[in-house]
Amino acid sequence: MSETKKTKTEQVALFRYGVIADLLHLQPGTKGLYRMLEEKAAKTWPIPFSTRCRVAEETIRTWLRSYRNGGGFEALKRRCARTRAIHARCRKR
Repeated sequence: MSETKKTKTEQVALFRYGVIADLLHLQPGTKGLYRMLEEKAAKTWPIPFSTRCRVAEETIRTWLRSYRNGGGFEALKRRCARTRAIHARCRKR
């Protein structure tokens, strides 16, 4: 992986970690967790290397699950399958 790509990947992972950091100490199913996810999804975020400014509740939930399920920070570096598929279609055009 090139140094530039590695740096971008790290910055995206740091962003994702910043979104979920205050939720990590909560146990899955904690009362109020869904409300907190909704609040985070309603915010605007300065998403690195993206023109978007919102993150879906389900995306935040996926990052939290990936981090908790043993992946830790490394799990936040990975692209989801949907994102990979979208980028693959764009490259074919």
